[in-house]
Amino acid sequence: MPLLPTMAVPTLPFASARNFVWIVAGCIALASGCALEPKLQKWESDYYWTERLNVDGQTELAAKRFAALRKLATAPRDADEAALMECESQAHGGKLPEATACYDQLAMSAIDVAMRARAVLHAGELRFYGLHREAEGLALWQALVERSTDQPAARRALDHLYLYGGLDMAKRNRMVELFLQFEHADPRSEIADNLLLRAAMLLEQDGRPEALKMAADLLERSWRDHAEDPTIIDALMTRARVRRLQGKLELEAQDLERVVDFYETSYIFASYAFEEQKTASLRLVELYRGPLANLERAEFHARNLPQMLRKPLKLPEYLVLQAEIQEQKGSKLRALDTYREVLRVVERRNLDFRQNDQRICSESETAAERDNCLHELENSTDVEPRQCALARERIARLESELRQPHLEQHGASDRGQP
Repeated sequence: MPLLPTMAVPTLPFASARNFVWIVAGCIALASGCALEPKLQKWESDYYWTERLNVDGQTELAAKRFAALRKLATAPRDADEAALMECESQAHGGKLPEATACYDQLAMSAIDVAMRARAVLHAGELRFYGLHREAEGLALWQALVERSTDQPAARRALDHLYLYGGLDMAKRNRMVELFLQFEHADPRSEIADNLLLRAAMLLEQDGRPEALKMAADLLERSWRDHAEDPTIIDALMTRARVRRLQGKLELEAQDLERVVDFYETSYIFASYAFEEQKTASLRLVELYRGPLANLERAEFHARNLPQMLRKPLKLPEYLVLQAEIQEQKGSKLRALDTYREVLRVVERRNLDFRQNDQRICSESETAAERDNCLHELENSTDVEPRQCALARERIARLESELRQPHLEQHGASDRGQP
């Protein structure tokens, strides 16, 4: 598919008051122009209602109206969008051969490069899943992955090829070979990191020692050449799983530490954490408490987990985990305080809930409704997670142990710990 050149978007100057005046004047002119485009407004209104026809199941009428809207569109992108929805309406209505032909035609006639790629993607999907012409569908997806690497549709096509490769060993070997062939042809393409990752994931599914070694090698190349690309977290998590299957737990921990390192940076600069980073921290705690025997690192990652949370639901669970590691290290006073923190966290949370419920009651329309709401609230019981009962039990045990005379010396040294 030939690619069309993209248009440069001009930037607006903000250097002076004079520029600001020109910007305001331009905005007014644009607003006036929009007001003088009743034809465009009517087209957009018709497009919206035609979408509703398609959603409501009147697919044949919707397809005809989208075809008419394509001819009436004054902007090429609008015409392409209407044409795409014409194909979609036909597919929605079960007219798969017609919809396939529609997508084929759009793949050649669309003005926008991304639209042509989307049309090829959907034409392949209808052939593969709907018409059961698998070879044709695979050929279209392969063409996208090979020739349109900068288009989102190519990544979707790669996902379809990956799922196909997971069906059996012969298909898996075929797709691994194909992905590596495409990556070798252009190792700096927009999709090269995705090709390496998907090939490695298929080899992970294979599970044989030689396949796992090949997967680890591919992911090492991904770490070396694509450390700044969006797939790097998935690549590291995949290699960690491969290392676990290989029994190389030190190397597994090394990759998981790298995943957590990405959290350290993202938390400082943007206050977000990936789910994979929490999964990595939990696995590292398990490794360091068990086979790798490094309780200092285990506690470090246990302390990190509450900081990663944006929702407090798992906070009691993570605090209990932290306290258990402190006990395992012999830091009974610190463990005691952490167990108490579990109760404090839940108490603060329930207080916030109760105050919010009282506010809601106070906003009732009538005094009777308000009194009834407050009465129900007074008779309600705070919800506690199971970690509260566990914390109380362990607080009582630790307090008893720390009161025993033969533990006084240990308790004194414990107080000196940070």
